[in-house]
Amino acid sequence: IGGTLAEPVAIVDAYDPATDKWTQKANMPSARAGVATSVVNGKIYAIGGWNNQAPALPTVEVYDPTTNTWARKADMPTARVFFSTAVVNNKIYAISGIATNVGPVLPVVEEYDPLTDTWTKKANMPNPRSGMSAVAVGGKIYAIGGTPAVQGPVLSMVEEYNPVTDTWTKKADMPTARTALA
Repeated sequence: IGGTLAEPVAIVDAYDPATDKWTQKANMPSARAGVATSVVNGKIYAIGGWNNQAPALPTVEVYDPTTNTWARKADMPTARVFFSTAVVNNKIYAISGIATNVGPVLPVVEEYDPLTDTWTKKANMPNPRSGMSAVAVGGKIYAIGGTPAVQGPVLSMVEEYNPVTDTWTKKADMPTARTALA
């Protein structure tokens, strides 16, 4: 979904492991690179990113694979790129990232509810980062690695976010510091 060739693109391709073949799907309505994606109830949400007109976008679009169609949703309150998303209880959490390619790194955490198409501000990340990975496990979100500034340093930091209590907790660092990881 999206990405960049020489410029941001709207291209969407689907891979079928059973047939080892790719199929072109409906393009995103807006070309974007650095977009974050999450899946809720079988629909793919493409959030934020950048294009040649804006260094960071608040754009949210949802793709329905069953109809091969896209729909526009409520913009994310904070435009950003190189952030991470994770899903807990059918809600998408957009975490940290940067406002432009020169910064600043944002501490912002926002929760998107696809059912109501609304965004809610959550507790800021204590150690904001870009280029980190976020994953949901057991109802909590783990923010892993990244960098606190556009030009480094690269971190091994891991923090846990609890959506129920809206709190962050420091966890054991990963063995190797990394950024731009999946």
